[in-house]
Amino acid sequence: MERKNRIDCLEIETWTAANPHEAKALARRFEELDSTLSLEEIAKAYIGHAYADGYCDMGLDRMQLDQMMTNGDMENALRLAWNTSCDNPFNLDALDVLLRIVPEEHEIWKVAAWRFSRLLKAIASTGDGTSILSAFIVTSTRDEFMLMKSMFELQNVTDRHLIVSGTRSFDKYVVTPTHEYPHNEIFFEITPFNTEAP
Repeated sequence: MERKNRIDCLEIETWTAANPHEAKALARRFEELDSTLSLEEIAKAYIGHAYADGYCDMGLDRMQLDQMMTNGDMENALRLAWNTSCDNPFNLDALDVLLRIVPEEHEIWKVAAWRFSRLLKAIASTGDGTSILSAFIVTSTRDEFMLMKSMFELQNVTDRHLIVSGTRSFDKYVVTPTHEYPHNEIFFEITPFNTEAP
């Protein structure tokens, strides 16, 4: 299966393995808010980060965070979200939390907003989501839902199907179309993190 004129996660896996220093440098440019990065470069850094040596995205501990927020412990909630974001600057969940709990005038909010906005646009630039040939490439299930919610305002997701095609894996969701995403189905390539594929 070929993704014509689109970024390819298996090519990025090969590139990351062959060029670990370049891959780290590209990720560092994103961390440092390099405004000269193209969406394709950000997508490459995001996907490549999942293939980097030592990568382990445990994600944001939502249960712990929710408990802190329920108890009004905003200082520790902020610390948890910020530390998660520092450990993995491509963690959309942590960035989303920072945008919700940090005041807009604070520098942390500005950093989170820059990363969140550009990362969503970069992921959206990897495809159009209408088939497995043009699926959006993500590195976590959380990112699927973040893109559906934050980019396309898809609130009604009724079904999920795993599709394995050779060495690639995809999630297909049945959704209620919106103005931002006028289709009944949305496809995500999950090859970078799916362990169910051969």
